[in-house]
Amino acid sequence: MLPLSLPPPLPFDPLPLDPSAALISQLAPQEGTSISVNGKKMLAPWRWENGNPSKFWLPLDLLEAQFGVSKTSAANGSLNLSWYGSQLLVPAENQRSLQDEVGVEVSEWFRNLGVGSQLQTSAKGTPHLAIELPAARVLQVRYSRLQGQLRVVLDLSGPTLLQKQNETFQFKISNPELALRGLRQQGFAAQLTDTALQLNSQGISSLTLGNPARLVFDQTLQRATADLEFRNAPPEIGGVAMERRVITLNGQRYQLSFVRFDPVRSNYALVPLSRNRMEGLVSLTALARSQGALAAINGGFFNRVRELPLGGLRDQGAWLSGPILNRGAIAWQPGQQPVFGNIRMEEWLSDKQGNRWPIGALNSGYVQKGLGHYNNLWGNVYRPITSQETGWILENGRVLEIWFADQMAAGVPLRQGQALLVARGNSDLNLQPGDEIQLQRNLFPKHFEALPHLLQAGPLLLNQGVVVLDGPAENFSAAFMAQRAPRSVVAGDGEQVWLIALDGLDNRGPTLAESAELLLQAGLKQALNLDGGSSTALLVEGKGGLSGRGIGSAIHNGLGLVKRPTR
Repeated sequence: MLPLSLPPPLPFDPLPLDPSAALISQLAPQEGTSISVNGKKMLAPWRWENGNPSKFWLPLDLLEAQFGVSKTSAANGSLNLSWYGSQLLVPAENQRSLQDEVGVEVSEWFRNLGVGSQLQTSAKGTPHLAIELPAARVLQVRYSRLQGQLRVVLDLSGPTLLQKQNETFQFKISNPELALRGLRQQGFAAQLTDTALQLNSQGISSLTLGNPARLVFDQTLQRATADLEFRNAPPEIGGVAMERRVITLNGQRYQLSFVRFDPVRSNYALVPLSRNRMEGLVSLTALARSQGALAAINGGFFNRVRELPLGGLRDQGAWLSGPILNRGAIAWQPGQQPVFGNIRMEEWLSDKQGNRWPIGALNSGYVQKGLGHYNNLWGNVYRPITSQETGWILENGRVLEIWFADQMAAGVPLRQGQALLVARGNSDLNLQPGDEIQLQRNLFPKHFEALPHLLQAGPLLLNQGVVVLDGPAENFSAAFMAQRAPRSVVAGDGEQVWLIALDGLDNRGPTLAESAELLLQAGLKQALNLDGGSSTALLVEGKGGLSGRGIGSAIHNGLGLVKRPTR
């Protein structure tokens, strides 16, 4: 195939071409979801613009999961990407929406690092983006031990892809035996497959460095505290099976992969899965392992750039993150059937003079002009999410201290028993240290308050056997509602709770309206849409039943099925 524009000569044979691709060169821009990375096919949104040279955009989660790109973000929304010592600064205004993902223009950056790209056509005539990076050679393997940490460094002849899937690192090199021997000598669980070298990533972090290109693996030998820790003692594992059904709707076939259980009569219970802080992402496998879940599905929405939650999450009565935008949620009491519905929280601060200040959200990455509320369930430290924030520390019904923007930049400690109110967008609180205040909240509908566990996502698809899908009422855009994508759903049939991964067979997946119809056909009465697309993941006993788009993206939270402890 003929690409839209030929990149500079690359140190590998060009991808095979097909004359039919010449038709694509007349079309600009091109967008699609069919992509391959070193021959590995997956579904991920991309954009290609013709030019000299041409430009293309890839989703951020693909860069992290399939290339090994590292990122940091700033309060102004800008991204700094790093890969083998090469940096790419992406201001917020240059980030692009690719369906439901954050897109980054990487064409020149990749060309300079030796990554090849070509626009092709599939057998069905649809555009396909092929990306290739030749396997690098290991020059030497080095290691060091310092302050309880083991570091193994692979010096390479050039960059290579570092792919992350569940709890496995995978990378291809031209002389893998040298790396395999060096990793195993240091106790790493590494193995060689037909296609690549695989490394168990449990307890191991990775990074890439430049000059020369280096692949670095760090393992902490002794840990005083764990980043992922059990909220309760892990229960016994065993006895859950994955089921599958194929349902046809409007001439298209869709597959439901699901796990189901009776929350009242079975020995299993549903639990929220989360880290011990609200900043950061992790694999679903690691979340499930940390809480001993037999089965797990990804949960609510999050900001992938800042890695912050966007929706309610409640565990054992504690609000880890507050609900937003009256979106759909599932809430439950252990041993009872769950409740589905739309939920919102109203919080406010008042003083003795009768002044009242509304609070936008609790422990949330959803930010707007006004006040936000944070406490130690957010984490040990609050770091500003936007520029020029001011904070008020509250304790025992009084203002304890004020933090101004320059002080907050370094982070504000969040101590138990204290609350931090953050003012954004030139908002202000006319309060001084020592002033008496009262922090109050209401939850609607009120019966949700008595339910200790909750996860919010949306939109709500079914309730009491009726389609209740209403995207605008839950502040979802028309474009989001019309997208086709893999879906994650938590649902109920009146007796059993279902954890469902829903995907298309020979199609990109259902729209939300089609998802509701498919679930009705399957006999469900209540259903809540969870984060989908590349976030979709369903695991049974640590094994992947389905991974949305095949990318293996990190997520923020999830739902897990655990075995109840024996009494």
